[in-house]
Amino acid sequence: MSQFGKHTKKTGRRWFSFGLMSTIFIGIVGCGVQPQAEPAAAAKPAEDIALAVAGPFTGDGATYGKSFKNGAELAVAQFNAAGGYQGRKVKLVYGDDKNDPKEAANTAQKLASDPANLAVVGHWSSSATLAAIPIYNRSQIPMITPTGSHPDITKKENTWIFRSCATTEIETKYNSDFIVNKQGKKSIAILYINSDWGKSEAEFLKKHIEGLGGKVVAYESYPPGQGIDFTAALTKIKGTKPDGIVLASLVNEGVLILKQAKQLGIETQFFGPATFYTEEFLKDPEVVEGFYLDALFFPETDDPTGKKFVSDYKQQFGQADPGFFEALAYDSTNLILEAIRRGGATRSGIRDSLAGIKDFRLVTGVAAFDENRSDTNKTYTNLVVKNGKFALTK
Repeated sequence: MSQFGKHTKKTGRRWFSFGLMSTIFIGIVGCGVQPQAEPAAAAKPAEDIALAVAGPFTGDGATYGKSFKNGAELAVAQFNAAGGYQGRKVKLVYGDDKNDPKEAANTAQKLASDPANLAVVGHWSSSATLAAIPIYNRSQIPMITPTGSHPDITKKENTWIFRSCATTEIETKYNSDFIVNKQGKKSIAILYINSDWGKSEAEFLKKHIEGLGGKVVAYESYPPGQGIDFTAALTKIKGTKPDGIVLASLVNEGVLILKQAKQLGIETQFFGPATFYTEEFLKDPEVVEGFYLDALFFPETDDPTGKKFVSDYKQQFGQADPGFFEALAYDSTNLILEAIRRGGATRSGIRDSLAGIKDFRLVTGVAAFDENRSDTNKTYTNLVVKNGKFALTK
């Protein structure tokens, strides 16, 4: 047989096979059987909204950082349990500034440079906050400090910066009235930490005490840091024979000052600001007994919002009552979350919505930002350490 004949038979068989397959396929389609479609790709879950919390989670201010963390976590847990924002949950990102201005600037740079982070709750101290502000302003990310009380924090040009606490001027005015008018102290000594906050606190204390007719007989400072010997300053103060001593200090330094004052035989009444309102301050009850301080929140409250916060906090963490710093962190975080609800999950939307918030109920009062983005609509109360616990003054 010729090669041509073999080729013709093979070709015929190929065409027969192809025709048979085509007929079968057409028959299948004609009977209504369709080829199976590819499965649809699963819907991509909505991305979480990142909210940063900056504070001293290690170092000499770690007790305050823990308060920040707990307050923010409770607010976010409640927000997410209620459905979040358009089906998106909020997650917290933490930045440890160690209560150090240089670390605060580094922390701010790290948080602000990540576009996923839409806002920052922090920092704790005025010095750390002031160091971070230029970075947040330049990066156009809204920041709200729960506790930074230096007046310069919310200067007019700091358009991305908010505050949810009273300023040093407001707090010291209240405290000075309590010391001079309610406690009857006329000869006052001031001992303060030489930081942005400490200097501002001391300056306003002196101004208000003298304005109320009191006399500042000693005005002493000390450098920031741990393990400082305060005996020289305290000896100098003792020589002026004051009937009241006001500390503008952090909790660890304050306890050490009180210990050394007792060792020197100083029995004068001591006063201080809300920085001492932590469980850490009560660890040496005999040393701190009788100490007076002020606060924007106290858990033994009749206010429904405050009572619910205390109940929710104890249910979430199963520990002691929340204090001043937990309440302020909770409030500040809720202000950011409310701004997301109103203005959307963008940096500019949060900033613009925050600026417009009025009459929003918080644990520490009714929020209303002024023209400088400060929510100073707060009411102070006075506390005393009694039998090893914080108690309302009578």
